[in-house]
Amino acid sequence: MPIKQISLHPKQLLNFQQWKQANGNDFSIWDYLSGIANVEVAIAFSKLFWPEFIEHQGGIFLAEAFDIEIYQQWKEKLVNDINAIERMMNHQHIDDILPGAEKVGIDNLYYLGDTIAQMWSSRLKLVYPDRTFQVNCDRDEYTVVVTFHQIPSSH
Repeated sequence: MPIKQISLHPKQLLNFQQWKQANGNDFSIWDYLSGIANVEVAIAFSKLFWPEFIEHQGGIFLAEAFDIEIYQQWKEKLVNDINAIERMMNHQHIDDILPGAEKVGIDNLYYLGDTIAQMWSSRLKLVYPDRTFQVNCDRDEYTVVVTFHQIPSSH
């Protein structure tokens, strides 16, 4: 199955466009990163792009977002359906994680969400090679959501 390609729309990245205007047309996204980013922020982003997971009662959850009390609430509400609990607890709005997301345009937000979804999918396959996961990136006109859950085995 081919990987879908979602394009970055740099013209909607206003800060990048200001830097590009000041530095010339050859100014790239990597040049931009060199000018504004730092290693500490890059390391922090690695936890978003390549997250840690925890296993709890057969479910796989984003470690950064897992809360036992919220798990118990969803467990009761969803009548112990572990896949539904995973979908809800692993459900992350990109604009909640990263302030100012609305400024880059929904297409760029979707590009970021899709990139995160592909990385989470790769990470889940690496950490849990004997399990199958559905990783989704969904959008509407205002927000982008990334989530995942296990697909139960058929045996």
